[in-house]
Amino acid sequence: MAIPSAITLKLSILLIILLAFEARETIAIGARVHVTIENNVRAPNPTTMTVHCKSKNDDLGYHTVMFGQSYVFSFKPIVFPIKVATLFFCSFTWPQDPSLHYLDVYDENKDTCRDCSWKINVDGGCLNGECRPFNKNIQLMDVRA
Repeated sequence: MAIPSAITLKLSILLIILLAFEARETIAIGARVHVTIENNVRAPNPTTMTVHCKSKNDDLGYHTVMFGQSYVFSFKPIVFPIKVATLFFCSFTWPQDPSLHYLDVYDENKDTCRDCSWKINVDGGCLNGECRPFNKNIQLMDVRA
């Protein structure tokens, strides 16, 4: 039986490591996390809200949510081969306020919920009853000439 050369062995190990890093984007083990975002914005009257959620790897797009209605998404946190904390953040806008309001809706380093229910209002959001202010607000520029 032939003994593989040191170069062949090193290249094989490198290939396995590269494939493992590529696979980590699609391999998820464990319970699925469900995030519900309910529009509770009264500015000063009930209004529609536009939600745009993203993570490092996923852009969930823009969604218009009527007052009292919800936008829901779910995912499986990535845990293999290297544990990388999952973070989803969203921006929120509504017609009466020309700002983008940002909020982390799931941070694996802080949140332990598997059913994360957010109620968004003009000051921030409440996750399962615990309220948090928006991370930041960015004024949108008026592009009308």
